[in-house]
Amino acid sequence: MSIWRLAVFGLRVWSVWLWLAWLGPISASGAELKPDFEAANKQFEEGKFADAAAIYERLLTNASTAALHFNLGNAHFKTGQPGKAIFHYHHALRLAPRDPDAHGNLLFARRSLGTAMDEPLARQLLRHFTLDEWAWLAGAGLGAWFVLLALGEALPARRAAFDWLTKPLGVFALAAISLLAAAHWEREAARGVVVVVPDAPVRPGPLVESKVAFTLRDGAEVTLLDAKDDWFQVRDASQRAGWVRREAVWLLP
Repeated sequence: MSIWRLAVFGLRVWSVWLWLAWLGPISASGAELKPDFEAANKQFEEGKFADAAAIYERLLTNASTAALHFNLGNAHFKTGQPGKAIFHYHHALRLAPRDPDAHGNLLFARRSLGTAMDEPLARQLLRHFTLDEWAWLAGAGLGAWFVLLALGEALPARRAAFDWLTKPLGVFALAAISLLAAAHWEREAARGVVVVVPDAPVRPGPLVESKVAFTLRDGAEVTLLDAKDDWFQVRDASQRAGWVRREAVWLLP
């Protein structure tokens, strides 16, 4: 296959990539959410945190936004439910990974439980952008690279003028694609759960009859190892492992 045909094929692949990246769930418009959102904020300001949380929860059935998850996390934290607060802070960061308020409140919630943790730099890098943003970076880099290849093939006399940009763009596209794959793998491989009940007994086996090995407190973030029926196998920061009931924990995004 000639470079020209390869470039044309690449452009077609790129256009399909962008079209697929454009598709996604349709959220309710801001105008539709605004009255109830403001009503919930007012309830929160008046100290009616449970009422505010109920409105935010209802709004989430129509649209999932970083602001909704962030405010719902605050409402849960104020009602003494740190696990649910941490869950929604994580969701806010999945949608808006560079939001300093969501980062700050997640850190504050963890410190209030004595579970503050430092995330590896590699994970911080991979989560600095959403998967959609990584996809757009990779798609844009790949598309620009194929365009330059096509121009070089169409204008062979001026191909050398494009070389200084073609090679770096190819490296950038490859790096962005690799980081997109790594970000996707990191989210799938490092699944975690957070405890959302006051006490979650952890047992050696997925049976109610099993003796309790240890107990996880509300807000504890643990690694998900396996799942079986109504049970999750988890491991905590101390490397203790066991089985906990599904209803006691929520999957983190």
